[in-house]
Amino acid sequence: MSDRHYVHHENEVQLAKLLKESKPFLEKYGTTLIYGVAALMAIAAVVVYVQRRPAPTAAASRDLLLATTAEDYQAVADESPDSPIGILARLRQADRELEDAVSNMFTNREAAVDNLKSAQNAYEQLEVRKDIIDSVRERVLVGLARAAECRCNGTDETMKAAVAAWERVLKEFPDSKTFKSIAKSRITRLASEDSREFYAWFSTQNPKPGDDLLLPQDGGPGQVPSMPMFPSLQNLGLPALDAAAPAGKGEKPAENQPVISDPAAEAPATDAPASETPAGDAPLGATTPADAPAADVPATEAPVGTTPVPEKSGE
Repeated sequence: MSDRHYVHHENEVQLAKLLKESKPFLEKYGTTLIYGVAALMAIAAVVVYVQRRPAPTAAASRDLLLATTAEDYQAVADESPDSPIGILARLRQADRELEDAVSNMFTNREAAVDNLKSAQNAYEQLEVRKDIIDSVRERVLVGLARAAECRCNGTDETMKAAVAAWERVLKEFPDSKTFKSIAKSRITRLASEDSREFYAWFSTQNPKPGDDLLLPQDGGPGQVPSMPMFPSLQNLGLPALDAAAPAGKGEKPAENQPVISDPAAEAPATDAPASETPAGDAPLGATTPADAPAADVPATEAPVGTTPVPEKSGE
């Protein structure tokens, strides 16, 4: 027999001898040992559970719900920096600081600069994290893009930085349903000369509390960029202010001029002078289109001294 087989046989003999000698002990204390081992395993499981259990969040949740200022959100975020509530609080802190910065840009430029720095710092704390969800990261990138646009001063460097920040939003979240259209719109606007001129002018302003910030149209021609021009009421086809002026005695309404329907047309005819729109003074856009409503019919001539009775709509 080889040495290998001999050693193996000796081990079996020793194991059988150990079991035989321990048999009385196991018969007497076996049940106790089993319960003891089970108790130790249960205690170990409880210890592991307690150590791995997430920290209580009731207090942090309450503080987050009651927070109203950037300082309140910062306190919650600093208290639980690695919890989901702490991450959300940090995001809200950054958003609130950015909103305060935008508001103070028009009333307190010094405070706005401080708010903008705080917002940038809070966003960057979240930007470098790898454990935030996509919805939070998307809002972080949007916040950084808005902050970059707030720092625009009309130079190529700042304008390109803002465009690049918005392009990053589109690159990392190309299918975003919330910010895709906004990012594209801001990129287009930042590429315009009007935006460059506005930011160049706006960056030179230094409003302080109590000051009246001049708008672009308040300066002289060429001093500040022009504000967008909106269509006036005259361009919307509305009646001119003198459209209801009374006609002189013996006059009659001009031919081919539209009559603007008025609720007063429902009242019975009186001996009051007829209303007319003087020829040549029709407001821009007040011409009668081919599909004009039936109420806007041309006025017909009436005998001198009489009052034409407007026809009621639907009759």
